[in-house]
Amino acid sequence: MSLNYSLRWVFLLVAVGLFRRTKSQIFTIGSCPNPSVVSDFEVDQYLGKWYYNRNYFSIFKTGLDCTTVEYTMNEDEITIKIEGFLINNKKKKTTFGKARVVTSGKLTVTFIPNALTQGAENYWILDTDYTSYAVVWNCFPHGVMYSSTAWILTRERNPSSATIDLALAAFEKNDIDQTKLKLVNQQDCE
Repeated sequence: MSLNYSLRWVFLLVAVGLFRRTKSQIFTIGSCPNPSVVSDFEVDQYLGKWYYNRNYFSIFKTGLDCTTVEYTMNEDEITIKIEGFLINNKKKKTTFGKARVVTSGKLTVTFIPNALTQGAENYWILDTDYTSYAVVWNCFPHGVMYSSTAWILTRERNPSSATIDLALAAFEKNDIDQTKLKLVNQQDCE
């Protein structure tokens, strides 16, 4: 077996391992940053329905429109329900998960196991006013690089530009790339 052939297999196995570990496609050289999070996070105020306004590319949400997430308290953990409609046939797709607060503004989230996830994910709330927007980010180290995912969640399906500006300011404050955020379609959802 040639060295070139062996390297291809090693590359393929590493790529599959990275793909299984993370649902994001934003990879960066270096270590995970340590952004500031909401220091006095109030879980009860965060609960309820949120609309995805913008996010990094995510394999789980490919082909989804009208994506929402709803957080409800269930004893000592938060239940997560993510819903959206598949673009090609308008069928509803639902994903469930659970979250626990680790420290203020930092949660650990576990989704129902599937081929694309392994274990708990970090879920950091960088900023929120609880009534109009929330900025969420996570990061996974992969040796000399890391992958990250980011979301802007809003309480309204079509928020004001002032609300989005407040959310984007959290990215700027933490020096997190906002250019990779893609607008989530929230039109014709009813």
